[in-house]
Amino acid sequence: MRRTLAERLSAPGLRFRALPISSKIALVFFVIVVLAAVFAPLVAPHDPLKSGIPAQPPSLDNWFGTDRSGRDIFSRLVYGARSSLAIGVGATALALIVGGTIGAIAATAHRWVNEGIMRVLDVIMSFPGIALAIVFVAVFGKSLPVLIAIIAFLYVPQLARIVRANVLSQFGEDYVAAERVLGAKTAYILLKHVFRNCAAPILVFATILVADAIVFEASLSFIGAGVQEPAPSWGNVISSGKNLLLAGGWWATLFPGLLILITVLALNVLAEGLTDAMVRPSVRKRAVAPEELPNDAGTASLAAAE
Repeated sequence: MRRTLAERLSAPGLRFRALPISSKIALVFFVIVVLAAVFAPLVAPHDPLKSGIPAQPPSLDNWFGTDRSGRDIFSRLVYGARSSLAIGVGATALALIVGGTIGAIAATAHRWVNEGIMRVLDVIMSFPGIALAIVFVAVFGKSLPVLIAIIAFLYVPQLARIVRANVLSQFGEDYVAAERVLGAKTAYILLKHVFRNCAAPILVFATILVADAIVFEASLSFIGAGVQEPAPSWGNVISSGKNLLLAGGWWATLFPGLLILITVLALNVLAEGLTDAMVRPSVRKRAVAPEELPNDAGTASLAAAE
């Protein structure tokens, strides 16, 4: 019997209501950050590129103070969230598409194809990520799409390995054997069943990668290899405030650093909550109920059990 949408949302793999309170708070915070980035012109009190009185401490007019060029730090962080979140989410999504495809091919192809793919991924992972990123930036430039592509490229091996491991695990389940008995093709099994059952652990890992990508972008921008001034990003806001810090301007790096810290912490707490709600309940082994399969598949499953 086909399950309704409500039943699917309440299934063990999608029990978002089971999130602990800490993960719900983390999710609310992240949503607020995203909304602030989307509606930045309404949230930011000042133009992020407009100069005023330099090196002013926090006040009612400049909540987070101003940088050495007199630009409002709070406004730059709000607008900078657009770049940082776009890179974090965009790089992870692109890596998920490419890495997921490569991982699925490696799991289902012939052995020599699998070995070849895995060795190439090993070579990519053997290089320090920040060093590769700097080389690619020097060759291809520092535009936002290029940064997304570079970070995605560095994350493809990790996601490909995760997808490959989960696909191989699912292909050992009884329902896959039942589908094969019915003559189902590998591509059909992947798209219809396996990817859906692999979604939970992959989603959790992708959430962690978004946080990692935000830090990665901030690191590149801090050393001048990421988003370039005057366009704001969380990393270059910290970079522009480091010299002011030596002159006693503690606010120039404190608030940007805290924002990155809390955002990354929120994403990691959310990932932990998703693990508790989506992954761990599904770890318990359970037999595939015949009524959940097509009639012929249910018969094949019972025959295999006998």
